[in-house]
Amino acid sequence: MRRLIPLLLTLAVLASCKDDRYLPAFTGAENVCLMQKGKVLCTYDPATYQIGFNRDQGQFRVHTDNMSDYFIVNVDSVPSELGQEVNGSIIWTTATDIFTKRDITLELVRVEGDKLWLWASQGQIGAVVRVLE
Repeated sequence: MRRLIPLLLTLAVLASCKDDRYLPAFTGAENVCLMQKGKVLCTYDPATYQIGFNRDQGQFRVHTDNMSDYFIVNVDSVPSELGQEVNGSIIWTTATDIFTKRDITLELVRVEGDKLWLWASQGQIGAVVRVLE
């Protein structure tokens, strides 16, 4: 029993650690996109995609005309300061499915011009979005 308690404490500490190993690849992205675990899931291309932003709804959208490919980021408030965390959700498509991450914490990890880099440690998912005014 004495050996079990330290093992359980160690597992609890490891489970609570942030896993941001894909963060450097994400913060290096220059285009509006969605990435998960270092893999680009969707990239905005002005020739084939539309981009939208609604501050009142806290929504960032990137999608094709027919919505066959898209990602949508919803936040409870649009962050403005580095390190600021907001609650939100992300929904996106792949060639075969639609995925949703709900009730996630997104941290503002980079700001450049009208672009925001929002990172969720849970799932190592990041979205580069634009604030359009």
